[in-house]
Amino acid sequence: MYILEHILLSLGGVTLFLLGLKFISENMEELSSKKVKNLIYNFTKNKYVGVLTGAGVTALVQSSIATNVIVVGFVSSGIMTFYSASAVIMGANIGTTITAHLVSLSQSSLFNVTAIGSLVGFIGFLLSFLKNKNVSLLGNVLTGFCMIFIGLDVINNGVIFFKNYAFFRSIFLVESDVLLLLNGIVITALVQSSSAVSSVIIILASNGLVDFSSAIFLILGANIGTCLPVILASLNKSEEAQKTAFFNLCFNVLGVLLLFIPLTLFKGQISLIFKLFSSGIEKQIANFHTLFNLIVTAVILPFLSGFTLILDKLFLKFKQTPKNSLKRA
Repeated sequence: MYILEHILLSLGGVTLFLLGLKFISENMEELSSKKVKNLIYNFTKNKYVGVLTGAGVTALVQSSIATNVIVVGFVSSGIMTFYSASAVIMGANIGTTITAHLVSLSQSSLFNVTAIGSLVGFIGFLLSFLKNKNVSLLGNVLTGFCMIFIGLDVINNGVIFFKNYAFFRSIFLVESDVLLLLNGIVITALVQSSSAVSSVIIILASNGLVDFSSAIFLILGANIGTCLPVILASLNKSEEAQKTAFFNLCFNVLGVLLLFIPLTLFKGQISLIFKLFSSGIEKQIANFHTLFNLIVTAVILPFLSGFTLILDKLFLKFKQTPKNSLKRA
């Protein structure tokens, strides 16, 4: 019964964390919906500015899914090209890593972020009762941050309780890098939030349940798994919108393909490098998450025009395959 109690509390912590992210995302979108959409539209003609716009907007709304869904909508309605949308999506992948950095702070012993978050939440709760709509929405955003950090605190307590149980350790102490990658993909696809998964990974690492070498492959998987909600959002939209969601998947898959073998071969050396520049495993994982997306963006961005052209042809072939099969049948 005692174990069941902690399982339920841990699930409650995950729920509170996801609800906090949802609260921030929805209220920030409503608070600056027109401004955010205009920002994305006006600053995406240049691919470099598009990346910065995607990163900035995603850091603001705390959800790469929200940014990518907006972009898919723009492409679907014809007010943004597939090329411009691709740059914003790359930026969104960078911006979403800010959550991991916030969580790494919450796991630091330097100061109690949960206590500060609780104060911020209380202020936000009071502001949410004011008649001014924008102030009320801002209050809801602050309350969302409080929910995130309290949720993390509850999850942390659950991890501390379960980390000595063999069945719990066996889930995360996987020796195969491929299995860790697949676990990251599946868990993130189910939870539909790479921010949530990366946050839990950081908490597990801070409690000694996951080392840096294992965490990085879970993070790689999380980057692929988070593409599913964007793909689902594009299914009932135009082919251009579906192509944009397809780019998001290819961007992350290509990143994993580029870095998987080097990370597998030199994970010990890479771990030492991150230790030199980051104090604490929490910051090391958060920094890796950001650096991964920066590296992939730096590789693809100079060749974005050619890359989107190749994806365009691949997408068309993929779409035509079922029709061709039916004709042959």
